[in-house]
Amino acid sequence: MDYIIRDAKPEDCVEIMRLITELAEYEKLPEQVQLDAESLREDGFGTTNPFYKCLVAELTSGHKTKEAKGIGHGLLQKIAKIAVEQKCKYLQLVVLDWNKLATEFYIRRGCTDLTTKEGWSLFRFELDALNKLAEGDDRN
Repeated sequence: MDYIIRDAKPEDCVEIMRLITELAEYEKLPEQVQLDAESLREDGFGTTNPFYKCLVAELTSGHKTKEAKGIGHGLLQKIAKIAVEQKCKYLQLVVLDWNKLATEFYIRRGCTDLTTKEGWSLFRFELDALNKLAEGDDRN
């Protein structure tokens, strides 16, 4: 499969949104998708300080297929190159505990599972708690 990896453009946001939705459905968390393509466009391309950077893998053969091999590795390798160029000390990923395919994919490439090695837990402030914290409600 021939493909290129490039920086996302504003016109990619509809397709990126489709991929986010598909991933959420695969992860059995579709209710957690609370954005749309326009929000992606504004947050990534409408400000002088974008909230995110996104890469796109694009088939060069002119046809679309779900059988594209090696694109995941290519994307991960490109992210690693960017991290090294930016002098990052590490790349951290979040994977659901039941997603053994993703876990094995990363481990085969040298990633360390910090859950097992160091016992890390992941925490999140949902919007209500985030608003209360911002307003000074420390709940103590």
